Amino acid sequence: MRFETYVAARYLRGKRKNRFVNLIGIISVAGVCVGVITLIVVMSVMTGFDIELMNTIVGNRSHLTVYARGDRTIEDWKKAIQDIEKVCPQIVAASPMVTIEALLKNGERTTGALILGCDPKLQSNVTDLEKNLSNTEGRTFGRGELPKEKEIVLGYRLANRINASVGDEIVVFTARSTVKAMLGKQLGTPVWLKVSGISQARMSDFDELYSFVDLATARMLKGQEGVDGIQVKLTDPFEADAVSSAIRDARLPYIGQTWYQDQEAFFEALKQEKLVMFIILAFIVLVAAFNITSTLIMIVMEKRRDIGILRTLGSSGGSILLLFIIQGLMIGLSGAFLGTLFGALLAYNLNPIAEFLAWLFDIDLFNSTIYYFDHIPVQVVPRDVFWITFSAVVLTFLSTLYPAWSASRVNPVDALRYE
Repeated sequence: MRFETYVAARYLRGKRKNRFVNLIGIISVAGVCVGVITLIVVMSVMTGFDIELMNTIVGNRSHLTVYARGDRTIEDWKKAIQDIEKVCPQIVAASPMVTIEALLKNGERTTGALILGCDPKLQSNVTDLEKNLSNTEGRTFGRGELPKEKEIVLGYRLANRINASVGDEIVVFTARSTVKAMLGKQLGTPVWLKVSGISQARMSDFDELYSFVDLATARMLKGQEGVDGIQVKLTDPFEADAVSSAIRDARLPYIGQTWYQDQEAFFEALKQEKLVMFIILAFIVLVAAFNITSTLIMIVMEKRRDIGILRTLGSSGGSILLLFIIQGLMIGLSGAFLGTLFGALLAYNLNPIAEFLAWLFDIDLFNSTIYYFDHIPVQVVPRDVFWITFSAVVLTFLSTLYPAWSASRVNPVDALRYE
């Protein structure tokens, strides 16, 4: 064991005249520990939310949507799928889609909606449409089925707004083009559609805005033969950019828009929020680091005589500097180690703890109707844990520099003059 490490450990273990210094040291360890625990738990929950939201978005949106160049419709969508499959082997499934802005009316209730026309069977291979129909099982809506001709599937919240259930017939108004001299677009003739199912995507914009019909019904509502685009599912959603580039490089008359581009602002906001939260919570560790600074300053004041003796016996200023840096790091590393250990344990067991507290205090700590999840999503990422621990150690190291430098500047003559 190095001389500096041995002396630093003795200083931490030894009895002091002023017990307040011991208390401050314990508080410093506890402060670092609490800061690291908080950072690990919060970052793990935020990462869990990111992953759950990303899985929900990827499940309810196509990985890539292919459009015709020049804002035109795709007349032969089967040929278009064959064309893009030839240049993109990553494609797992594809489905045509038509988007329609509409007003839905049930009794006295009316609301705006976005109707997605699709081939229901193909669409179920691309997104979670069929699976989302079973999410409402056990509710008052009924189970529901994929839409057939003159049928419609409503989003969960959309159905709530117009008080519609499976089996109801609702009125659909669309801005279908009825070309007449000088009149342009007029409100089309209302169409009655039967509600065949209620989809709960657990994603706000889908549940509030989207409804689904088959292609024949979409053509009737919009008055066009072609489709607006092709929705594509890939072997890996993160290959969407590469597939879009392959379609462009093959000089096909199509352009691709990825799932990330559809939600880019949302994902960037999540990244910024996570970064800001990390910075804010790091101040807890920073406060603990200031405690370490004050602890070392008090130890230096208490050990001036010992420092003077060590300097007289031949210890260099660098050796004294290193001694107190090691002492501060021992405090910080103890807190960081305990914080990492307890933080990981707390994060991995967060849901059982939350359920126990909810039972104990009879409160709902995590309302699934608000957050769309029936549990707290937690994902402990080793890389995040490493950076949190590393940041705590760096802050601890910086907090030791001034007291250690101050100790190395102690004049042995002044320190021993009155001893």
